[in-house]
Order: sequence, then C-alpha cells, then structure tokens
Amino acid sequence: MTYSIGIDSGSTATKGILLADGVITRRFLVPTPFRPATAITEAWETLREGLETTPFLTLTGYGRQLVDFADKQVTEI
Repeated sequence: MTYSIGIDSGSTATKGILLADGVITRRFLVPTPFRPATAITEAWETLREGLETTPFLTLTGYGRQLVDFADKQVTEI
C-alpha cells in the first residue's frame, strides 16, 4: 500500500489527510497555535501512527517552511 500525507498549515487552522492508495483514510484538524510547527508535527505524528512505512509528506500553507522533515513544499494545492 502507498501512503501519502498532506498538511495545510494556515494562519488559523492546520489540516491534514492521510491517503492510502489515493483514498482518504484519516483526517486531522486543529487551530494553529502560536508556534505553527507544533501543529504540523502533531499532524504528522497523528496521521502516520501505526503505519508500517513512512508516508510521503507534502506541506502547503503559511507554515510550510517551518519544519525540515517534509518531502515536498508547495505554495498551493
């Protein structure tokens, strides 16, 4: 199975999804805190919990450049 995670770190909310073979299997949503990297890390850890492989991670939004563990950063999805 192929897993991918997408996280959108906005100024008011951080949202994420886990795709398993192109199908959304998990969702994540929290208000973006004072330190957006905290919400990005929480989303990453929550969405990949229990997976046997490390998913590909794409970040977008206001906080997309705040962590160094993303595979890809995009301005807009």
